[in-house]
Amino acid sequence: MTVLYILAGASVAVSVATAALGNHGRHKERFVCKMVSSMLFCLVAFWAAVGRREPMNVQASLMLGALVLGMIGDIVLGLDMFLREEHRKFVFLLGGTPFFLGHLLYIALLLSYGDIQWHLVAVLPAVPMFFLLLNRFGLIKLDKMMVPLAAYGLVLGAMMLATFSLATRGGELGRWMWYPGILFTISDGSLFLKTYGHGPLKKLRPAFAYTVMLPYYTAQGIFALTVAWL
Repeated sequence: MTVLYILAGASVAVSVATAALGNHGRHKERFVCKMVSSMLFCLVAFWAAVGRREPMNVQASLMLGALVLGMIGDIVLGLDMFLREEHRKFVFLLGGTPFFLGHLLYIALLLSYGDIQWHLVAVLPAVPMFFLLLNRFGLIKLDKMMVPLAAYGLVLGAMMLATFSLATRGGELGRWMWYPGILFTISDGSLFLKTYGHGPLKKLRPAFAYTVMLPYYTAQGIFALTVAWL
């Protein structure tokens, strides 16, 4: 497991370089670093799968699929700065689709363990309501993206519900699950604020680069490590 921890840590460390390079306009290097970070968390997952004591099961297979979808989304979204402004929204949607599907796979495998904590259902509408409030007060401008982002926010809420529910089971797997749902929400929320933010939020874009990358790659690294225990 030591090697897996090192690789997962390396994925997070390279993501810091990705954010810094993007802030300095070095987009080719940023794209390369982003691909390296994504390939590292996929490597962690496949290495953990090879080292499993038990044969591969449905849950581990779903986790591998979700991580690969995440890598695909990373690559597509990493192309944004090489495109004209009018094409970036399309690429944002195109790159967001694998993430959306990956989140659905995460939710499916987590809920397959049962024990949903229904008192946590209140987290489901929290993220879309947050986006709608920001849009209402003019801090972000969603326009035609309101419905897709509200749906995506609902999926993020469902992921938090699923991770928290599994975390309450305890054990080696459960103790990791307090974090990924929150980290993904921070990351994806920061991405939306960076992309659609108006007014004072525009000034925070350099900071959002880090609050997108660090939580995201930490969450993916955690999910990749859990392949050993699924």
